[in-house]
Parts: sequence; C-alpha cells; structure tokens
Amino acid sequence: MNSQQILDLAAKCSGPFYVYSLGKLTDRCDSLRRLIPTDIQIFYSLKANSHPKIITAIRSSGLLADASSLGELKSALTAGYKADEIEFTGPGKTNAELEFAIDAGVTLVIESTQELERIEAIAHKRQLGVEVHVRLNPKLKRNQTGREVRNEFSQFGLDESEYPHFFRVLKELKHITVIGSHNHSQSQILSAESVLKNFSYAIECATQFAALLSTETGTKLKFINLGGGFGVPYSEEQSPLDLKSVAKGLASLVTELRSNDLLQKTKVRIELGRFIAAEAGAFVTHILYTKHCGEHRFAIADGGFAQGQILCGVGQLIRRNFPIRHLTKREPLILERVSIAGPSCYSADLLAQDVELPRLEPGDVICFENVGAYGLSFSPTGFLQQQQAHEFFI
Repeated sequence: MNSQQILDLAAKCSGPFYVYSLGKLTDRCDSLRRLIPTDIQIFYSLKANSHPKIITAIRSSGLLADASSLGELKSALTAGYKADEIEFTGPGKTNAELEFAIDAGVTLVIESTQELERIEAIAHKRQLGVEVHVRLNPKLKRNQTGREVRNEFSQFGLDESEYPHFFRVLKELKHITVIGSHNHSQSQILSAESVLKNFSYAIECATQFAALLSTETGTKLKFINLGGGFGVPYSEEQSPLDLKSVAKGLASLVTELRSNDLLQKTKVRIELGRFIAAEAGAFVTHILYTKHCGEHRFAIADGGFAQGQILCGVGQLIRRNFPIRHLTKREPLILERVSIAGPSCYSADLLAQDVELPRLEPGDVICFENVGAYGLSFSPTGFLQQQQAHEFFI
C-alpha cells in the first residue's frame, strides 16, 4: 500500500479506518503454498480477521478454514467453503453450535470429555455417525525458546491426565469416532528453530495419543493438526520468520512421521492466522491535537483503543510500538519524540509510546502497519460508544 493511496482514503474518511491489501494477502498465501510441502494442509484461523473479503481471498488461494464460533463458521460457509474444508474449534461450544456443525457436516475439534458426551446425545437424536478430532493438552509444553516446561494450566484441550477417563467414555459411545488430533500451544513465534521444536513436540504428543487410540478402539488417526504460531515482526528490533527454514524442517519431520506404522497414511495440517493476515492491513488515524506534559509531547488521534486495542499493548507479553508511517509531509523535517494517544477517557488508550517521528500537527495522517490480524475484530468497538472504524480494500 503506497502512501498516496492511503492519503486519498484519509481525505474522504473523517474518522479512523483500516485498509487492507488483498494482493499482499494472496501473495502470503501463495508463498505458503509454494514453500510448504504439498501434502500438508494449511488452515487459516478466522479469528485473526473474519471479514468476508479476507475469507474469500484466502479460500481462493487454496487454504482451508479454522472457525472458533458459530459466526465464523457461518462466514466460512457463506464464503464458499465446503463442510469438510472447515475445522470447528473452541473449548465452550454451545448445543446450538454443535447441532449446527453436525447438521452441516463440519469437522468438530473437541476439547473435553463432557463435550464428547454432548455430541453423542445430539448424534443419537439424529441417528448420525460423527467423526471428531481431539485437541490435546499435554503435561509438558515448549516455550518460545524451545525449552520443555511444565504445562501448569490451560482451558484448551483434553488434559493428558484425563486420557484414561476419556477412553472409558469413548468406548461406551455408539455414534462417535475419533479420527484426528490437534495441538496448538503458542503464538507469535519468530524463530524457525522454535517453530520446528513445537511441531516436533506436537508430533510426539499425537504419536502417543495415536497409540492409545489404536489400543483402546482399534482406530487410526486420519489427521494430525500441528498448530502453527508463526509470528510477524511488530517492531524494528524483531526479524521476520525464516519461512524457508520452517518449510524445510517441517518436510523432514513429516517424512520421519511416516515411518510410524500408525501414521503412514495420516494427513498433516498446520493452522495459521496472524502470519497470513497481519502484514496485509494497516490502521489509519488523523491527529486532532498536540500538547506538552512537562517535557513530554503528546499527539491525540481520532482513533485508538476502541478500534485498535492491539496497538495499545493488549495481547502482547511485552508491549512494543508497531511500525508507524507519518504520511503528511512538510518542510523543514523536524524529528521529535512523541506519544500518540487515542481520544478516550482511558489511561491505556495509547497507540504508541515515546517514538521518534516528524513533528506532528493537527490534521496529520498516521498509519500503523501490520494490523491486518487482531485489529478491528479484536477491539471493543462499543467502548465508550466511540465512532466505528471503516474498512477499505485496495
């Protein structure tokens, strides 16, 4: 997206807005399909950005869909996805969501024994056979350095300590067959080595589960979802993920996986959200006022936490300022350190803290990069009943 395109939109739009490049989005999808081995299925996590145009573009690029709510599930179907091209995840699916997914034929990823029993009751009522995947929650996990640490607690997945009870219940059910596993424990990883260690550990967990499943039910896993967690750089200090190294390492892991008799014909899946959508989108605001607080300078923008809370540090372990473009040019160029705040009466409404930019003035246009994922759909748009952000596509 070039600066003039964004300035033209800013001249027409009186408030904050998002702008997305569908070309950049499809380029990212194409690079994934080109580098990741063709026998590995790639799923897009709709929670990253579920705008219909985004979903349609991703589907046209050949990626499958991961939905985590009834709304996302319906959006995927509306965009043209077939039922068997969608995984439905989430630890708290309601009866209405389960019934809709079962009736539509969508793949269910279950996360507890009680959820399994609910599905059985629905399937019994409809006299249907239902195939499900199980999200695994192992005793140990890998942290962002790849080191193995104890998995203290998580609301996601079937805890490893529950496996005996799970299989006792499963063997009593008449309408359910387990055909897949799912394992995702991390996000925003920028180290290829750490991504591959996570994949290796997911395979280890899935192999253990596959052996239990075969022993207890005589069933083999048809699918293994290894998760993903590919990150994008949100600041100048961060380097992009080496996708070529990830793809090469993943190919080796899958070759090794095929040596296991239980997994020779198992299809491997990965799931990505942020990595696909983030760099295709930007958040644009207009500066309303500038002022000093002691020696510190502030600029107040017309958009902030209500439209782009990820920029305010929500969801980040360590708060970082996103890449910023100051689109309004003037001479002479005077650089200054400034913090950019949103318009609300909320102390955390800070889009950027202590950054160096050309001197800001009222009316200037500021563009925050890499917010195509977890942007508007991740924000409390009803917060203080502020104005909504528009969305544009170029």
